Amino acid sequence: MCLLAVFACMNAAFFPGGDVLLTFSLADLLLVPCRRLKTSSLVALSLFFLAQPLEWAYAAVQWMHPGWVPPSLSVAESYASLKSAVDTGNFWVMAWENLTTGQWASLAWGIEAGRLMQAPGLFLLGFVLGRQDFFLQNDGTAVFWTRGLLFSLAGACAFYVVMCLPGLPGPVHTVFSMWHNVCFTGVWVAGVVLLYRLEYFRKATAPLLTYGRMSLTNYVSQSVIGSLIFFPYALGLAPYCGYLASFAVGFAAMTGQIWFCRWWLERHRYGVLEGLWHRATWLAAGKVSAPEHR
Repeated sequence: MCLLAVFACMNAAFFPGGDVLLTFSLADLLLVPCRRLKTSSLVALSLFFLAQPLEWAYAAVQWMHPGWVPPSLSVAESYASLKSAVDTGNFWVMAWENLTTGQWASLAWGIEAGRLMQAPGLFLLGFVLGRQDFFLQNDGTAVFWTRGLLFSLAGACAFYVVMCLPGLPGPVHTVFSMWHNVCFTGVWVAGVVLLYRLEYFRKATAPLLTYGRMSLTNYVSQSVIGSLIFFPYALGLAPYCGYLASFAVGFAAMTGQIWFCRWWLERHRYGVLEGLWHRATWLAAGKVSAPEHR
């Protein structure tokens, strides 16, 4: 996770607004002491974080002290500073601002928006689903994911209605917004897992298999490619590209990445950054890494 924080800084240098991988690297540290807990304990801990305890604490303080507001972390001001740095057209000014103000802004936004509480809850939930073999393709898991899809859809709709009610205190609105997001995520996950049972869907998404095996490499390289194309320090094409042109650029970049992933994984066991992460992890542990080549 410390190495993942390094990759987060690498990506943040090219991407204004900080990098969510830094938040993930901090949240993921929770999995280390929790990895040997019983499944019931993991579920309880996951539900604790997904309940958004920080926001409920804020709401309780507001109820007892009307007029009190949660502390502001100046996220809007930080993002304004980042835009000014990008507009200079100087890569080093932009990169420094991204790595300092940007990373703080990302963490601060995660706290204000409820993401910092939600992330460890989702990671623990994913750990439980994997441990219980719910991602295997069989009739039992199909029933589970079908029910999950229906409950998630109902929850997403219900929480969306509640979060749109007028007069909700800010922290309570954040809670229901995060619950809506979790349910909507459940719709996507359950839907994809169920669709993957269909042979034509597996064939249609086959090119994404290699793309997913190099997800970290693709994630960071997307920022580098987009930065070089759109930002003023390089080509600066952002003012000249509308939605359609930007979509075409993204589609072309992703197509090139898929081709590169296929070529690279025919010759290497891991992706570029994945292999570096793997080797550095084992070197940090004082052990020899598995060979990179097949």
